[in-house]
Amino acid sequence: MNIGFIRLKDLHWMHQDLGSRFFDNNIRYGLGESEAVNRAISGALKQIVLERSEDPAVFAFNHNGITLFAERVELRDGNCQLTAPRLLNGAQTVTTVAGFLEANKENPKLHDGRKAFESIRVLCKIITEAEQRFVTRVTINNNRQNPVEPWNLHANDLIQLELQEKFRSDVGVYYERQENAFEQLSVDDLEEYGIREESKAIQMLKLTQTFLLTDGHISRLSEMRRVFEDDRLYEEVFRQGRLKADSRHILLCYKIQFRLRKLASEIEQKGQNKYFFIHRSRYLLWALMCQGLLNNNNLESDSDDFGTSMTLPADYTELLSRLATTRVRLLLSALMEDRDYRDKVADGNLSFLRTDRAFEKCMEIAHRKWRWVHRKLA
Repeated sequence: MNIGFIRLKDLHWMHQDLGSRFFDNNIRYGLGESEAVNRAISGALKQIVLERSEDPAVFAFNHNGITLFAERVELRDGNCQLTAPRLLNGAQTVTTVAGFLEANKENPKLHDGRKAFESIRVLCKIITEAEQRFVTRVTINNNRQNPVEPWNLHANDLIQLELQEKFRSDVGVYYERQENAFEQLSVDDLEEYGIREESKAIQMLKLTQTFLLTDGHISRLSEMRRVFEDDRLYEEVFRQGRLKADSRHILLCYKIQFRLRKLASEIEQKGQNKYFFIHRSRYLLWALMCQGLLNNNNLESDSDDFGTSMTLPADYTELLSRLATTRVRLLLSALMEDRDYRDKVADGNLSFLRTDRAFEKCMEIAHRKWRWVHRKLA
């Protein structure tokens, strides 16, 4: 580990030159100006560069520092040369500096304060000659000043990297394994990655829900943090078999979430009193809709038509509506009348709608009626 001070100017230059690749080893991108730490950095830059009411040296005292990983570090004639630097901690600093410079590019005070900006330094740790597992641990431990959700800590797991490549190569859709990554990628970045779909990205948390629902684990959606904190549960959800699943099938099921409210309303319209519970069965509805699509005789043609992008064409919505009102509605109706649940329904206790057993009962009914079988996404 090499420790020293780095100029913000040089850090910004690395970001400009490497673009999104600079963040490859980080667990997320910038969190935006809404975060207190970013507002503080922006305010300090304003005081030092624009108002020149603060000494540039003060910045380093008030900043926690950043951490980089580099393939090689060479010290020559008082200069430090880094090969393939990657940011492990400091995304908020890097993105806030870029935003500050962009917002003030027409401000003459920025030009007048250029020397002050070039004098700003932050403490910098540079890690080299380290295995990926060690780098990941350093990244996690250096990103605790802003709240980090348990799923963020898995952004650089091998399975997440492989899923990102799978979706890119199979359907040209971006998988957002790093928080806030997609919105900060330019059209050129997406083209460079081979991403054809630029409107939306697949998000890690929603993909996790899709996997859980198609596996029939309805109950686990109420304990998402535990899924990522328990290694056994996490490895079950993100098992290697997922890489063999048809990406089109995954997208078909993933996109149902964007039409759940509409589907619930259409079922409710078939009998407002009879289906009073429908808006409280969101996850069960989603899970059964997935099984309906995966058991559809036209699965392959539906996959070709609707499983290769994140768009929601009218024909896809119509397919979902037909499935919801002619199949899933009947399953939910039968579930509410099941002898195991009649008393609960009469008492207004609908917690069973969030259980794995409710899903299993619906699938048993579906098998008797239409020969549905429980299909998982590999």
